[in-house]
Amino acid sequence: MSRPAVSVIMPFAGTRAEAESALTALDGLAVGPDDERILADNSGTAPPAEGVRVLAVEGEQSPSHARNRGAEFATREWVLFLDADCRAPADLLDRFFAEDVADDVGALAGAVVPAVGGAGLAARYGAAKSFLDQDAHLAHAYMPRAVAANLLVRREAFQAIGGFYEGVRAAEDTDFSWRLQRAGWRLEGRRAASVEHRYRTTVRDLRRQWRGYAAGRAWLSRRYDGFEPEPALRRAAGRGLRRRARGAVPAAPPSRTPSPRHAPLQRAEFLALDAVLGVEELAGLALSNRPRREAGEPARVVLVAERFPARGDPLTDFARSLAGARIEASARPEVLDWTAARGLTIDYREDDGVAARLGAVVRLLVRHPLRCARDLFGRPPSAPSLRAIAPGVIRLARDRDARVHPLGGADARAVAMRLARLAGRRLER
Repeated sequence: MSRPAVSVIMPFAGTRAEAESALTALDGLAVGPDDERILADNSGTAPPAEGVRVLAVEGEQSPSHARNRGAEFATREWVLFLDADCRAPADLLDRFFAEDVADDVGALAGAVVPAVGGAGLAARYGAAKSFLDQDAHLAHAYMPRAVAANLLVRREAFQAIGGFYEGVRAAEDTDFSWRLQRAGWRLEGRRAASVEHRYRTTVRDLRRQWRGYAAGRAWLSRRYDGFEPEPALRRAAGRGLRRRARGAVPAAPPSRTPSPRHAPLQRAEFLALDAVLGVEELAGLALSNRPRREAGEPARVVLVAERFPARGDPLTDFARSLAGARIEASARPEVLDWTAARGLTIDYREDDGVAARLGAVVRLLVRHPLRCARDLFGRPPSAPSLRAIAPGVIRLARDRDARVHPLGGADARAVAMRLARLAGRRLER
């Protein structure tokens, strides 16, 4: 069967043993002479491998960064993003192209099913709930979406939207799916192109993952008008209805199917874990979607921008020319120039969660009540609220000697003026 050439990219971060396991998984894929395989190593532990390009990925520790760096070196018509905790059948690439792909399809979402043999409560829970069920994600009420654990993307479409957003903890694959469709590309599912996924093995890891998922959904609600994070109970009910509509509820793999004697105990364990994760979700919805990063030197100049840096924006070169610059931007643009963004320190207002915003407002009200009162009464109705910009004021206060400059049009100048006033600085033009 003739099919297009594919670049397989596996983002990876882990131990040497885990790297060797990931390389084995890549080596097990049946590839043609025109295909290529890339392990985007974000931890520096992977050894050289025959038939697989091991790409050292420095900088940000995130799947998005590793995927984007891998895609920069990909040269084929299609790019398959395959997570390191997934195991694929040898003929996975052929399965994706078993059906014709229309010219307006930008990505194909391959199925992700629970791996057989997972032990422990967390693994059994993840397998039973099947959080990465692509059918459920493709049926999302707001807009179809896909997880990037097994996602085949047309390289032209990937480049058109600028790849995955970096600098976020979670939901980058949902955002990628939505930007892809808003740019005019279609997203389709490929059930036959199925991989097995190993879920978290400890409750502690599952709780941390759940908080991240919730923080990511809250971030999406700040980016996309009309989207609201769906409560866990409603999501669970929706999954059950969709499975019934397909004709059957998937059974747990044989190695994890509880005996009738143990079934009540498992149901009780799952209910207890539902309650624990429900609390984690509430906490996560209030958290920021910004990953931790080491504190650097205080900025010498803070540039205030709106959606930045858009591809082709001449102000990007200006920002890069300033030593010690930091950018306070409202949001990422639809098409972001990551080659430029990686050389800049950017804090996005859209990443700040409810907890960070409320905490910053309280600090400002206590320290500078008159400044806050003047901002509250002098703010135009269409301008960002004090709560929205308060974390930016706190960040500016840490850069004690930094000059404040607007970078862009009237909206950027208005926000820059407010930040400077609230921080007790002078706005420089």
